[in-house]
Amino acid sequence: MSIKETIEAFGYGLKESITKRATYPYPDKPLPIQKRSRGMLSLDLENCIGCELCYKICPSDAIRMQKIDFKEAGFHTNARSEAPAIDFNKCIFCGLCSEICPPKVLHHTHKYDISTDDRKELIHSPFKLRDSFETLVKPFEDEYDIIKFQKAGTPQPSNKETKPASNVSTTNKVSNSKADVKPTTNKTKSTSK
Repeated sequence: MSIKETIEAFGYGLKESITKRATYPYPDKPLPIQKRSRGMLSLDLENCIGCELCYKICPSDAIRMQKIDFKEAGFHTNARSEAPAIDFNKCIFCGLCSEICPPKVLHHTHKYDISTDDRKELIHSPFKLRDSFETLVKPFEDEYDIIKFQKAGTPQPSNKETKPASNVSTTNKVSNSKADVKPTTNKTKSTSK
């Protein structure tokens, strides 16, 4: 190492000791996260229908369907008496399970630090997933953009106010563009011999 390189290295070290650190103070201050980040999964157990679609689509085989006791749960809305249990040792946080869920009861939380010394603690039963939903997701429903499960026959509430059509004449104008012309079908009689 030449004298010039030694001086440059010393100057770089001196400059870095004076300037602000580039690293983030993670343990002392939590990292900022994006709204649609994919952290630990949670489950709205009361509205889960037990359809097994999350279990079938999981590419890493992290989801298993587990029998649930309705006496312990305190409700009986699940048709198959099964709910997903997730092994976070295997989960790759791809989000396929939350996308395919018909009642939208599987949610990614903003909790990303789930590390532990014991692997058994990373296997979450449906009740443990429900607890994480109750504490991490339910208080912040607007932040998570949760689509509520709608029971059969119940109309889905709309967030936008519907305005009545005040000017009907503008909507009934006749246009001459080719896109608005409906094609006519020629009906021909088929003759059988």
